[in-house]
Amino acid sequence: MTEQTQVTAPQGLGSIIMNVFSSPGEAFVGLKEGESRATLWVVSLVLLITIASIFSYVIFTNDTLKGQILDAQMQALQNRVDAGSITQDQMDQQRSAMERMGGMMIAFGIIGSVITLSIMFFGAGLVLWLIGKFALKSPVGYAKYLEMYGVTNWIGIFGGIVTLLMVMGLNTLYATPSAGLAVFSAYDPTNTTHKILSAINVFSIWQAVVVGIGLGKLTDKSATTGIGIAVGFWIVWVAVQMALGLAR
Repeated sequence: MTEQTQVTAPQGLGSIIMNVFSSPGEAFVGLKEGESRATLWVVSLVLLITIASIFSYVIFTNDTLKGQILDAQMQALQNRVDAGSITQDQMDQQRSAMERMGGMMIAFGIIGSVITLSIMFFGAGLVLWLIGKFALKSPVGYAKYLEMYGVTNWIGIFGGIVTLLMVMGLNTLYATPSAGLAVFSAYDPTNTTHKILSAINVFSIWQAVVVGIGLGKLTDKSATTGIGIAVGFWIVWVAVQMALGLAR
């Protein structure tokens, strides 16, 4: 009697994207056993960088948005003046230098987006691989975690577009799809409570949950286990951002 092995045909990128939003568990079917496909992460990374670059252009060509960036930076410098780490003259010189940069700020913003997003993208894949290998005892290689993370970033892409439209529509950097909407009209970037509210972003949490589902699929663990780890990792990342002053 001949045994027949059922082979699951790889999903097309369009089907995977649809499943990420409508049926996350289905988005990762066949990912573990299938051949590596760089398109699963390259396309989403390129789109994330593109959206971030557009964001930089919008910010630095809009006087109100650019003013909010400068105000936040000046507040940080003022705190250093108050702490005695720099003088008032040094602060004034830095402010003048920032104001003279003009169009260069767009270029620096775009270059910074490329570097930062690339580091974060590959770094997240690395962390997920380390978790899978050492905590969940899975033999799956790094490339598969990068593919899985790339798939989940379609949620981040959607969130980036929504955020961009909100910022442009309401003409403030602090109008984001987060709990920060409760205080966006009086947002204070030095206020810890405001930062925490801004970090509770609908799309970030949604993506963390889907990452958890993908992690469970790749490691043959339950979705609950994967989601718990992914959400925990997200909480740690938010805490690190706040501790380093990177959250806004």
